[in-house]
Amino acid sequence: MTLLSSRSSNSKSQDADHLARIAIVGRGFTGIMTAIALFKRVDRPFHLVMFDPRAKIDIGEGISQPASTVLTSRVRDLSVDPELPDDFRRWLETDDTWRDRLISDPAGLEHAFVPGEIFSTYVYKRFAEALADRPDVIVQFGSDTVTAIDRHLEGGYSVFLGAEQRTRFDAVFLATGYGMRENSDTAPAGGAQSAVVIGGGIHAVDRALGLLADAKISHVTLISESGFLPQSHAPAAVGAIVTDQPMPGTLRGAFRFLREAAGKADLEGSGWQGIMNGFRSRARDLWAGLTPEERARFKRHVKAIYDSHRNRLPPEHYQRLHHAIASGAIAVRKGKVNCIATNGVLFSGPAGLEVLPADLTIDCRFRPSGTDSPLVRSLIVAGLARRDELEIGIVVDECGRTKASALHGLFAMGPLGLGSLPDIDLVPQIVVQSHAAASLLSSWIGDVAKSAARRQSL
Repeated sequence: MTLLSSRSSNSKSQDADHLARIAIVGRGFTGIMTAIALFKRVDRPFHLVMFDPRAKIDIGEGISQPASTVLTSRVRDLSVDPELPDDFRRWLETDDTWRDRLISDPAGLEHAFVPGEIFSTYVYKRFAEALADRPDVIVQFGSDTVTAIDRHLEGGYSVFLGAEQRTRFDAVFLATGYGMRENSDTAPAGGAQSAVVIGGGIHAVDRALGLLADAKISHVTLISESGFLPQSHAPAAVGAIVTDQPMPGTLRGAFRFLREAAGKADLEGSGWQGIMNGFRSRARDLWAGLTPEERARFKRHVKAIYDSHRNRLPPEHYQRLHHAIASGAIAVRKGKVNCIATNGVLFSGPAGLEVLPADLTIDCRFRPSGTDSPLVRSLIVAGLARRDELEIGIVVDECGRTKASALHGLFAMGPLGLGSLPDIDLVPQIVVQSHAAASLLSSWIGDVAKSAARRQSL
């Protein structure tokens, strides 16, 4: 475990045992963002430990599954501080290389899409600055694998590292995103000429285009179980268009409303993207009012098309995708993959079972947000969390608290809460949730400290 703190040389000035102890499990974007929010919002000293068995910190983890080189949010939507929405744009403007390259976008810098590594550099920079501003905080990075979490007899939570070691924390943030999994490529790309990419989302498209761009793969078969692929962003950013009409309270009525509004917008030339943005701003209230049967129907019949319209490709990537499809470089197949082998896949399509040979197979399918991991199972067995009824994620409130009415200090952040909070896997939503959770924790820790002080004075 490596200590990194601007106050480490003065650590004897305050007994670390008396500090609030906070754990973050996961050091992808969601974990790093949670740490930034804690540095900014918790107004008293604390001891933070960030766990992740991987040495590499991947900012893309928790934004896509797994991390993608394509960022699907514009520059204007990527600030790590909700009170400074133009922070990322201002940071880019100070970098000559990227400012000169991106400012050529005819829509302007704030409307541009940037590669993931640029956003990662920005997030690292803001993390380092936020840490440097908190000399009263101890931060440690642990390479241990967190295997389980349970209540601690003295209050707080026991975090288990391996089979025997455990440590007590006052608060724990689960920030594992879509789960910590290894690369799913089944064969090295060297010498490969054809590839199968499984999945119909942003990451699958990104991998398919990347393989073709490397000029090592001449043909990619892209398998989408639903047949849907991501739609395109508008050329310039559009806000949320919300009509005055009340949103129907049923799934069928809501999507009929959406189709009619989007169709009208297309006829008027304003595009469907603004209508979809407005619909997403009301999606949480709609989701909360749906019956379990309607939620199940959404997962079976609507989720794929909904995701294809909310997770959009930058226009340039959308054009590249459809050019590759038109030229035959990418073949899109609708169906289900039954088995993956080293030389291809067993595919079930409209015509029945068939074998699709390939030199390289890459699996980019959506998986439940890490809820099948031993760590999450330990929470459920201990009564600290429960899966949502569709088993998409963990039941949380807006701040990420699990079972909010009964617990303090246990949070499941970002994509782990997808079953409760639509769109919580997107950067702007993760940023807002992280700051809200940190503010809530700061208030709770303050109340606990006051109660302890009163007890000591008696």
